Amino acid sequence: MKTLPVIVIVCVVMTLTGADAPPEAKSSDIHIAKSQLIKRSTHCPGWSEYNGRCFIFIPTHMTWARAERNCQSLGGNLASVRDVFEYQAIQKVIWSSTYDYPESWVGGSDAQEENIWLWSDGTPFHYSNWCRGEPSHYNHVQRCIEINYGGSKCWDDVQCYIRLPSVCAKKKISIISTMKTLPLIVFVCVVLTLTGADAWSCVIRRYRYCSGWSRYKGRYFIYIPTPMTWARAEKNCQSLGGNLASVRNIYEYHKIQWLILHKTHRQQQAWIGGSDCQQNGVWLWSDGTRFHYSNWCPGEPNNGQRAQHCLQINYGASKCWDDVQCNVHRPSVCAKKIR
Repeated sequence: MKTLPVIVIVCVVMTLTGADAPPEAKSSDIHIAKSQLIKRSTHCPGWSEYNGRCFIFIPTHMTWARAERNCQSLGGNLASVRDVFEYQAIQKVIWSSTYDYPESWVGGSDAQEENIWLWSDGTPFHYSNWCRGEPSHYNHVQRCIEINYGGSKCWDDVQCYIRLPSVCAKKKISIISTMKTLPLIVFVCVVLTLTGADAWSCVIRRYRYCSGWSRYKGRYFIYIPTPMTWARAEKNCQSLGGNLASVRNIYEYHKIQWLILHKTHRQQQAWIGGSDCQQNGVWLWSDGTRFHYSNWCPGEPNNGQRAQHCLQINYGASKCWDDVQCNVHRPSVCAKKIR
């Protein structure tokens, strides 16, 4: 009983700072009637809320890559779509702004490798709603997803450089909604303490160690020695719960280099998550974070033969960054957030 106040405080702090509730405390996703699918968000002013995320329609016509950059400036990404209910919610957001269903960008693209579709926010690509005969990859230049295409208002692949409106999405952040779970979190922690259970089981999902991964500044990193194309390396990282690594500063880059050196005893060239496949010169990270830091070698990126659009590290004598064809095979570095 002496530890009870401490345990309660720890659990309260973890809840208020966004720690996950125990699995038993999470409510299941419940799809509701279409009239209630989406509502104006009190957590994201000017946005509409559905199933833990906020959505907004951007009427300005932009290329896919510029639309993604714009969504990032608003704290989100071009929308990923997880199921048919979410697609209907997105269509309703567009309708409420335009009273129509104009063709619009969402975050899907296979620009790095044909038929390997990826979402710009870094989430796995499971659901799709293609129109009949799509994606067609006409002339091998249609690599980005527009929605509301044709009479069926379904999905089509189209050139990434055409200009369309877009839909952005971002996670809902709410202290109020977190506070609603506080009594339950405290109750569970108290029960665990009184019954002799390990009180730290309340927080273990947040701090558990990822075997084989290296921890640095709120993320885990792992070196994958198997050579793969950039897109297949990204898919592999997603299967491990992460993405190809983004790099936020020189210290993080040195950490990644050390990880490779530790595993291979040399500075092996490797994929990380940068790409400008959708629009030359507009570099994006595959995990959806903003591309601020870079460490290009002199004269790079040069888009050699107009075909170099993916980012490899440890290039040349300076062990800096180079753009290279996305279909070459390289080892890779994955990263994921500490949950």
